Amino acid sequence: MFEFYQEDIQELNGYLHAFPQAEDIFVAEQPWLKEHFLPLVSIDLAVLNPDWAGQTVHMLSPFEPSEGYIGDGTEPYHNEFTAPNWLAFRLTDDNRYQFLDNEGFFMRSPVNRNNPQNYYDEEYADELRAHYQTSKQNVEQYGCLLDAHYPEYQGSFNRKNFLDDIGGGFWYGNWTEGADIPSAFALNLQPAGTKLADLDNLPDDGIEITYNGNPFHYIANVAGYNYCGGGADAIILMYEPVSRTVLFTFDYS
Repeated sequence: MFEFYQEDIQELNGYLHAFPQAEDIFVAEQPWLKEHFLPLVSIDLAVLNPDWAGQTVHMLSPFEPSEGYIGDGTEPYHNEFTAPNWLAFRLTDDNRYQFLDNEGFFMRSPVNRNNPQNYYDEEYADELRAHYQTSKQNVEQYGCLLDAHYPEYQGSFNRKNFLDDIGGGFWYGNWTEGADIPSAFALNLQPAGTKLADLDNLPDDGIEITYNGNPFHYIANVAGYNYCGGGADAIILMYEPVSRTVLFTFDYS
């Protein structure tokens, strides 16, 4: 793995492209994906590993949840690639996302409209969408991402990060133990029995995630509210290059 790490990225550069069009990053066979995600920024993976040149992944912020975890209450529609707080895509040869489950995973999907556990408030989705559009306009006008609620602070731009970090390896957080990973994948804390206080002294904080024995690599994270005025404290994107699987989970403080 090529060593690369940056944090608090507030300027776009050659490997980041903000606000990609949904039609350009989701497969045509799953047009409903644009109803469940806001595309934040595309990342050229060559910046992390020259062997990944030509492969581009996309940071997404889901509309769900307004409370709890994404995937809560839709378990009958889950498969081996999805679980509460976890979801996966296959990266196609033309760098589009193919969701590795069906639309029923999302509480906002038509099949769940009469779900007795459907708690989702569409006003929340409207608010996220409105803040997202404002953020997009700010980047087009000013070249920077501004706080959706308070774009100015003491007379200056209140800038937000396009990415909170990229590279550098996994970090231990609530996401590692808040919900079980989907059955297709394996998550291990290495070595077993290590005290939490000692994890940050280990590579990847002692975290190993694999699919068919092949390791996932940590790519990046960003707070959903940087773009949308709400969402997860950290949207965590990871990649397994052999199968071209992109895995997402979400951290909440």
